[in-house]
Amino acid sequence: MINLIKSDLYKLKKTKSIKVLFIIMWIAAIAVTVVSNLLAKGTIGPEVSGPMSGLSDVMTVAIVGPFLAAIYLCGDFDNKTINDAISSCGVGRGYVIVSKAIVYYLLVMLMLIPYMVVTLIAFSTGAEFAEPFAASVFLSILGNQSELELTSLVFGKMFLIMLVMIIAYASQMTVCVFLSFLFRKSSIVIFVGFGLILVLQIFGTLGIKYNSVERFLSFTPFSIGNSFLTMDVGTNVILKGIGISLLFCVWILSMTNGVFRKSEVK
Repeated sequence: MINLIKSDLYKLKKTKSIKVLFIIMWIAAIAVTVVSNLLAKGTIGPEVSGPMSGLSDVMTVAIVGPFLAAIYLCGDFDNKTINDAISSCGVGRGYVIVSKAIVYYLLVMLMLIPYMVVTLIAFSTGAEFAEPFAASVFLSILGNQSELELTSLVFGKMFLIMLVMIIAYASQMTVCVFLSFLFRKSSIVIFVGFGLILVLQIFGTLGIKYNSVERFLSFTPFSIGNSFLTMDVGTNVILKGIGISLLFCVWILSMTNGVFRKSEVK
């Protein structure tokens, strides 16, 4: 499995589309932060926040996640990489799923690093920032509603909270892993993945009127957002967020394994 991971990482380093997406994420992170600053200064009005909301981490991860799955996972079905690993190299299907999921998680986390870096740099400048987009942990930290002073302890907690959020986002994208092994078609994974993830994010973070569904989503990473992770949270909440994310990964990957074992690989 380690060899599969190394091979995929080496191959992805040369993939231009991944590099393009990474650059786009840097642009989006910088643009959102600039808008947040200008909004806090009163230079621009709140009406700008609507069109710019598509660049917040909540939206970009719902878009980029399915695209990454289409490029990486579905692409490996198209070029028979997965098929060859199983039929020719004798690699077990479970090992293939886990190795592909690990690399995919690393890709998703890589795409969110720009938001973390830009947020830390922007916060350290001491400038004012607003929260034009709802449900974003990164913008919630920038908004600094608790009016925290920049200290090594505050900086460390900010880093930890954002890291937990990145882990939660990667866990959410396990849905795309399942869809990729189920449908194996890029267009279907992009379309279904984006719609499903966005709906689950909205339901999980904003709440819905059906208590049973809301209770279920509270045990998934889709419930982890700016109302869950704040600068005031204790260690227990942080550990809970990590635990929920990891358990969700195990659950969905188990379902993926079940579906993949029943499928035919030619």
